[in-house]
Amino acid sequence: MAAEPNGQESTGGERLNRIEHALELMLNDHILFREEHKQLMTAQVLLTGSMERLSDDLRQLTQRVDKVTERVDRLGERVDQLTATVSEMRVGIDKMRESTDQMRENFDMRLRRLAGQAAVPRTDLASLS
Repeated sequence: MAAEPNGQESTGGERLNRIEHALELMLNDHILFREEHKQLMTAQVLLTGSMERLSDDLRQLTQRVDKVTERVDRLGERVDQLTATVSEMRVGIDKMRESTDQMRENFDMRLRRLAGQAAVPRTDLASLS
């Protein structure tokens, strides 16, 4: 019997077994590929959904941050106004303190004058008023 051109086998059965085995390997590999592809597509769909939710959440967070920024800006303006008011009050208090000091000096001066005139008879005190 002559040897087959693709191998050393004496019968075609061995060659057919090798071909069937190669086809089984290819089929199993293709089935595995399809399963992995299915899992990959499922993961891609889930990832796309997650990205959309993340995008929505980021949009909402951006809006909240914008609102907080506006509130902080308004609060800053109110603090500036309060600072100006407190500064004005300090100026007023300083003026009142100066006025009070002047009044105290004036009162002390009058008391000293009156104390110096204490030796004067009462009739003279009545004429001073």
